Amino acid sequence: MHKFIASSLLGIFCVLSSNALAKVVVPSLNDLPVLKEESQHQTACSRTANYFLRSHYKTVTLDNAFADKVIFQYLRYLDYSRSLFTQSEIDNIYENRIRILKALNLCDLSYPYELYNLALKKRFNKYVTMKNLLSEGSISLDDNDSIEIDRTKATFAQNQTDLKDLWIKELKNDLINQIVSGKDYASAVTKLTRRYDAFLSRLAQTNSEDVFSTFENAFATAIDPHTNYLSPIDSDNFNDDINLSLEGIGAVLTTDDEYTIISDLVPGSPASASKKLKKKDKIVGVRQEDGTYDDIIGWRLYDVVKKIKGPKGTKVTLDIERETNSNITNFKVTLIRDKIKLQDREAKGKVVDYNGNKIGVITIQSFYTDLHKDLQREIVKLNEQNIKSLVIDLRSNGGGLLPEATLSTGLFIKDGPVVLVRDAQGTILPQVDTNKSISYTGPLVVLINRLSASSSEIMAAALRDYGRAVIVGETSFGKGTVQQNRPLSRVYDFSEQVLGSVHYTIAKFYRINGGSTQLKGVEADILLPSLIDDKEFGESTELNALQWDRIQPVPYNAFLNLEHYIPKLKEQSALRSKDNEVFDIFKSESKRYQDLMQSGRLSLNLKERQLLKEQDDAIKLDNINTRLALMGKEPIEKLDDLEDDFEFEDVILDEAVAIADDFATLIGQKEYKASEAPILTRFKVVDTDGEVDVKINLNDSSANM
Repeated sequence: MHKFIASSLLGIFCVLSSNALAKVVVPSLNDLPVLKEESQHQTACSRTANYFLRSHYKTVTLDNAFADKVIFQYLRYLDYSRSLFTQSEIDNIYENRIRILKALNLCDLSYPYELYNLALKKRFNKYVTMKNLLSEGSISLDDNDSIEIDRTKATFAQNQTDLKDLWIKELKNDLINQIVSGKDYASAVTKLTRRYDAFLSRLAQTNSEDVFSTFENAFATAIDPHTNYLSPIDSDNFNDDINLSLEGIGAVLTTDDEYTIISDLVPGSPASASKKLKKKDKIVGVRQEDGTYDDIIGWRLYDVVKKIKGPKGTKVTLDIERETNSNITNFKVTLIRDKIKLQDREAKGKVVDYNGNKIGVITIQSFYTDLHKDLQREIVKLNEQNIKSLVIDLRSNGGGLLPEATLSTGLFIKDGPVVLVRDAQGTILPQVDTNKSISYTGPLVVLINRLSASSSEIMAAALRDYGRAVIVGETSFGKGTVQQNRPLSRVYDFSEQVLGSVHYTIAKFYRINGGSTQLKGVEADILLPSLIDDKEFGESTELNALQWDRIQPVPYNAFLNLEHYIPKLKEQSALRSKDNEVFDIFKSESKRYQDLMQSGRLSLNLKERQLLKEQDDAIKLDNINTRLALMGKEPIEKLDDLEDDFEFEDVILDEAVAIADDFATLIGQKEYKASEAPILTRFKVVDTDGEVDVKINLNDSSANM
């Protein structure tokens, strides 16, 4: 499950800033660019349409109904909070379906660009209005007013007066958030003024590729949520992510109003090795090896990334501004860009001591190139330490490469099908583990959560269906589709146009028992508390998601009949969980959040919000101190006393480890193999039409794959 955004993982050199006091340049309305398509966009548009319309798993008909879907998605990008356009303007946009269809079918992009330019002006007007209201000092925070928590499904304003009323409410909310966070009124006004100036500055930096990318992604997501157009820089970042490497300085960046902030340093990278950079440092300028310099205050992160990343062996100098104890210091740091290996995201194993037993834990954050080799390496290390049981932690693993899911699963089974892949023509191709060796033969637990998706679900589902692993945690995301990435450039292109790529759905995958994980996900055998709301996250919340279905199951050899062990494991886990104070905290925090979201609105009365904040902080402080006490640590007096990088004990993983120990005890400590294990000969498949009894010949190894 990939969300394609400009990567902020960089390799960076720092420099002394002579422009530390530079201010963001605030544009006028006339400074806004009038954006038009560029020559490469005709090529990219036609090739993108070719992939989406002819190669996608889902049949797409370019009619009015589909045009409405594209318009809806485009407006979500242009006016997410529904605070720019009035209802009559929205109606007019939908009346221009024919121009949207021309953009999709004939690559006449004039109307998408026209809409984007209009939205730019409207957004500019919104922030200028909010800034002016702020400077007038006429905003009252004593009224009994409220604002919708989520405006993505709200009705559009009827007229400009209603729009301005929405802006005033948004401004009030911004002010209240600043004040309840500890700022006085004057400081809050200063902070928001800078923020709105930064917003306005970035509007003037919008370019033609932004428009093209936005519209093509509206086209893509109108088909299904995992189809995307990737701009040239996003394509590079996608490859970096899959290969766990990039060339740069090794800093993770974010933005805070007009500033670019270092939020983390990659261990072993040039940025980390310099010993000169720290988290929260501000980068205010970038100088290249040829002497060219850019004051990046107010720049978009996307553009800062392009300036700091670069080929291995080249130099870059950063102007740094650091604030410590209200003092601001400025300095320069020069770094040599290098190939950055994102080792912190590799599969890593460790041994946890539980009741005197050694339990192995391997964390897998994504299914990247050669994951199975890293996983094999970690298994060997753990086997050498004579672990009693193993936990595979797939929490928040959004997936990755399908072949890696097959190869990694194959380390735990003798051989056989891992997942069934059905293409648009209905052809079913099993992905099969052909290696008869098993790297780890002992008791296995797989830990998942709501953000475990795609390849994570393939691995978890296969290990569960083979009777190989008990699944612990939550129901997974429910992404049962397969995507393919294709560059838009061609070897026969004679121009120097730089094109991006497309990422589109080509198939659905199914469990070997025939059921899809699409929408429904993989259910945990033993549920554990979560802070993730499944009503907000998951495939079932995504627009235009493909539907659930099932196909004929395939023969496979099971290891254990897990149904024999799961009731006892659930009983033992429940006994531990009922007295687990942290689990109780998770449940109460989740309920508080759900209650707030269900209320639908936030008060815009400062006193009411301050009281709400005080109550919220008191609960948080009490919960934190409860958890600190359980860790044997001293309580804190206020929330700010907790260090930013403090890590609480991972109680969910702790319970998964306990379940793994229970599992090992129940089945005995000897290694178990398919030939020795109880064989599961029947199981139930449940679909929307009812319960179906399915027979599988689990001992037939001659199945036609």
